[in-house]
Amino acid sequence: MPRFLDKVSLDRLGDKDLRVNLLCPYCKSTRITLAAQHSTGTLDPIICPKCGAQVMLDSLSLVVMKDAAASSRTSP
Repeated sequence: MPRFLDKVSLDRLGDKDLRVNLLCPYCKSTRITLAAQHSTGTLDPIICPKCGAQVMLDSLSLVVMKDAAASSRTSP
C-alpha cells in the first residue's frame, strides 16, 4: 500500500498558529514556547528569563504520512 508524504516548511506553517514548546537549551529549567514569528526571518527571539539565552526557530519541517487506502476512505 503506497504512502503519501508531505513535507511542510516553516514558511507554509507561519499562518497556522504553530507553537513549539521546549525547555531552554542552556538552563533546562524554563519552558519556552516558540511560534512562527520567532524565526530567524524576523529576528524576534524569545529571551529566557532565567539565563538570558536568546532562542529562535531557524528551520523546521513537519512531515505528514498518510496511507493511500486511508485517504481514499476519507474522500467523498
